[in-house]
Amino acid sequence: MRLPFLKLRYLVSFISVTIIFISCDNNKIKDSDQYYADANIVKETNRLELLADSVEKDPNNVQLWIEIGELCKEDLNFKCALDAGARAYILDSTNIEARKLYAWSLINKPNPPLEDIENSKKHYKYVLSVKPKDPAVMVELANTYSLTGDFKTAIKYINDALKIDEEYRDAYVLKGSIYKTTEKLDLALSSYQTAVQLDPDFFIGHLQIGWLLTEMGNHKLALEYYENASELKPENLNAAYGIAKSQQDLGKFDEALKGYRELLEIDSTAYVAYFNQGYIKHYHQSELDSAIYYYNELLDVEPEYIHGWYQLGEAYYSKGREADAARAFSKALRIDENYQPAIDASQKLR
Repeated sequence: MRLPFLKLRYLVSFISVTIIFISCDNNKIKDSDQYYADANIVKETNRLELLADSVEKDPNNVQLWIEIGELCKEDLNFKCALDAGARAYILDSTNIEARKLYAWSLINKPNPPLEDIENSKKHYKYVLSVKPKDPAVMVELANTYSLTGDFKTAIKYINDALKIDEEYRDAYVLKGSIYKTTEKLDLALSSYQTAVQLDPDFFIGHLQIGWLLTEMGNHKLALEYYENASELKPENLNAAYGIAKSQQDLGKFDEALKGYRELLEIDSTAYVAYFNQGYIKHYHQSELDSAIYYYNELLDVEPEYIHGWYQLGEAYYSKGREADAARAFSKALRIDENYQPAIDASQKLR
């Protein structure tokens, strides 16, 4: 998973944090299989600054708050969108756009409680009673059901939306996310691909397909979608990471290393890129000194990354530097005393 964007809650999870998926194979930690997500994609715009000045002079102007909230949505500044949406709704609860913005904001903040999801659902139902033929509202309402696991009702509203507009992109996106959650990966892929066919410039759609194809093990096709995403947003870290990681998965290690270096030129704190370079040097190119260098670079940036300490210990052990290996394994166990690979490695040293 996977980073927008976005309009719908199900796409929020890969935006603001780095998610690492680690799997074990014979006590060896594999390279990171997921993606570096941008740590900060919120950018101030001149328009937002102008609106902020305007609303300071006219704080009861509902339309200004709505415009601010919509801009915050585009920048994925969820707190800003929630603040603006709540202010607009309080000022005029009869304003449909204010209610929609507030409903959207309730479920797009981090880990929304069930109460907020249910309140959002009520707001969307009200909007739908006023605008019964609006596919966007139907899909947003469907999203509230999907968040509570009622996928049957969610799919019903999605299909109702597609009966009105069979080319409504976000309906296919949400349907794809539901299929992915229920592990119907072929159907998820088909839905996401339909969304991208309808909107070839849909950046997050290309990324979503890349992530799904990576999960399905189709790294060659995943690479194509990451490259599509990179063409749309050349400086995006998700796309850059996806390209490098796919090349790594395909055994194109020199290309992957080059991609990770370029990613670090964009953001030197992208510690997963250090980790994967170390992993390539360690297990695929047998360059232990280089592996140790990259693991240490990683740990300078993220000293609590337990897998980094473990891999550093393994690299030291392979070099015959057992005292250094013991210290690295000990560091891992200080982070998590139940971390089994480090426990096993420490026993191996004894």
